[in-house]
Amino acid sequence: MSLFLDPYSAQNVDEGKINVAKVQYDAMNTTFNTMLRTCLEKCIPHEEFGEADLNKGEMCCIDRCVAKIHLSNRLIGGFAQSRGFTPERHLPYDRIVEAKIATEKKR
Repeated sequence: MSLFLDPYSAQNVDEGKINVAKVQYDAMNTTFNTMLRTCLEKCIPHEEFGEADLNKGEMCCIDRCVAKIHLSNRLIGGFAQSRGFTPERHLPYDRIVEAKIATEKKR
């Protein structure tokens, strides 16, 4: 098989790294969707959508909203890391993923 068709065919894939990447993706996806929903509800009026573009007030509101959520997320993440809060110790997500992988392998 040519390396030009599949350049990663000779490399081994580590399941642990893939699982960590999935957890990180889920966390970032949840954070982004929550931030999007919160800022849209707060900054954009629901009664009417008169214009296709955001006006200056809406843009400023969304900028401030995203900045506040991002800052609070960084502060809470830093606090959790300083206190030793890790997903392996406090969340059963890894066990759930391992159980799901085990069930899929049995099929």
